[in-house]
Amino acid sequence: MTDPSSLNRQDIIKVMLTEVDGLTASMAGASLEAVITCITQALADHKSVSINNFGKFGVRYRRSRLGIHPHTQTEIQIPATNVPYFTPSVSLKQRVNQPLNHG
Repeated sequence: MTDPSSLNRQDIIKVMLTEVDGLTASMAGASLEAVITCITQALADHKSVSINNFGKFGVRYRRSRLGIHPHTQTEIQIPATNVPYFTPSVSLKQRVNQPLNHG
């Protein structure tokens, strides 16, 4: 059973089927997979992805730093890495901050 407070791929496909007339489950699944692949590849290539009225996906460089090993409490060097991020659009922020509509 899925957590009612979150959506997975199958839930998104079900929503797509209700929103687009004539769309089949296989077409919706392929479309969702294509969008995910496109965004993933762009981020892997260190490109940003902007979707109007939704937000921007990008990659940030995180420099190496010293950290503390949680079990041994010794200092460890945490290597530099690239980290994906998401910045929501103003309209998405406004939509999220509207009162919940439990109809």
